[in-house]
Amino acid sequence: MRTIGACAVMCALFLLLATPASAQWSTPTSVGVMEGVPVPGLSPSVSTAQCRKSVVVGFTDVEPTSSNSRDGYAVSSDGGATFRDLGALPASIANAGFGPDALTGQVSLACANSQLFYYASTFFPDQPDTFPCDPICSAISVSISKDGGVTWGLPIMAARASFDTHSIFSPSIAVDPTSLPRIYVAYLDINDISPFDFSFPECDSIGGITELRLARSIDGGKTWTTAPIDHACGLSTDSEVEGALESPNVVISPGGKVYITYEFHPFGGLAIPGSNEIRFTRSVNQGQTFSTSFVVSKDAIDNAHPQLAVDRTSSSFRGAIYLTWPGMPRGTTTEVLMSDSLNQGVSFSFPRSVRSTSAGTQVSPVVAVDNDGQVATCYYVTGTNTPTSTSSYFYNCLTSFNHAATWASYQKLATSTPPGFDALTSDFLLINDGFFTAFGTQNSSGQIRVVGSGSDNP
Repeated sequence: MRTIGACAVMCALFLLLATPASAQWSTPTSVGVMEGVPVPGLSPSVSTAQCRKSVVVGFTDVEPTSSNSRDGYAVSSDGGATFRDLGALPASIANAGFGPDALTGQVSLACANSQLFYYASTFFPDQPDTFPCDPICSAISVSISKDGGVTWGLPIMAARASFDTHSIFSPSIAVDPTSLPRIYVAYLDINDISPFDFSFPECDSIGGITELRLARSIDGGKTWTTAPIDHACGLSTDSEVEGALESPNVVISPGGKVYITYEFHPFGGLAIPGSNEIRFTRSVNQGQTFSTSFVVSKDAIDNAHPQLAVDRTSSSFRGAIYLTWPGMPRGTTTEVLMSDSLNQGVSFSFPRSVRSTSAGTQVSPVVAVDNDGQVATCYYVTGTNTPTSTSSYFYNCLTSFNHAATWASYQKLATSTPPGFDALTSDFLLINDGFFTAFGTQNSSGQIRVVGSGSDNP
């Protein structure tokens, strides 16, 4: 009996010591300033990427000395503890515009190693000698840094279309961990005049088309090819395609599979409860072909901006996919939902709330997985079910130590934050533990500052 009692004490002590403590996020540190934001017609955006101790944050920025570039950036060489705001990405002054505006308000970052970073944005070149456009292109650009994000080359066009009928926007970039020269950018292409596009006969000629497309490079971003994945019609007799697509997000599995999630708004994007769809598609041959998209959930708010993360550890959960977005499972409150796939995207679990609430609104969730399989999510919260433009939000993060089955108590990182633009990452090289999140805060004069916070969970 003494032996049994001693074992019980020791076993209990072992379990107590083996149970990981709640994640501790650092006090937010200054990353950079969104110069010229907010202003009418300019959408704020934030993205971040980490390789080893190198962290780069991209954000909407209008520098007085770089009027035609709206892509700001800041760099850290100590894992996100301190940053240098280095202004805006370089762009030829001969071209019309570079970076987010009211429609194309999204930037996206990725890295291949601690020196090599990629920055995807939008681009409006109008120089026929350099870029064949008539008279101007709407384009997706990729800028490349080879020194940890300190300096950048001029933008390379990954995709383009004539601006008079097309608008290209919402880039999401990812690097293939199995082949670092291979890069993908998912994006949207709106064709406002469809009679000349015979690829989609089910679309009405006056309704326009929203197309989900993928740009693919196999030489480190030097050259690109593009291909369609899915589409929606502004007007159609087919209810399965009548609507609009929004906010693609792309990630790459540890085996090189390409995963993309996005939102479908039926009937031209009208808000009909229980009809907005979170869709998913995958490619098992390095983006050459994709599976037929399927619906993970119809419980999604407008502008849900679904986000993906994949487990690339060597554990039994290697390849697990985590998909998050805001929905209304109770019908009254907006909550962050999470669904996972343990069969490489063939199917997903029933969506579950990350943190259920009887009152309030949770929006803009982001998700990441670190080098020991922990999952983190961050999002904005306000206490009312019907928020307005003056509602006060706080920003909080949670960590799961059991593959998103349950979540540790949340940690509030900031109060009175403007919602809708945040980013979360872990070390792409799986060397450093923990996470880094970047998000915007706003002072009393309306200036938006980007701040960041890290979590290291040994």
